[in-house]
Amino acid sequence: MDDSRYGRPSRWPAFAIGLPIALFLVVAGGYLSLVSWAVIGDEESKGLSVLGPILAGFGVALGWVCVRPRP
Repeated sequence: MDDSRYGRPSRWPAFAIGLPIALFLVVAGGYLSLVSWAVIGDEESKGLSVLGPILAGFGVALGWVCVRPRP
């Protein structure tokens, strides 16, 4: 796209939509990880020990994509 002709698109939708979702994924992934390691609760879970870090990782990646500077 020609920035000189059309201008640069706004970054606010990425901040307004992407960052809350990223924050939710990080918090939910961290919670599931703690539950799977029996830090919260009494039982360990193999399924949650895989799902929790994956969700947290996706949240960190989405947050980085939302806040990184444009090239």
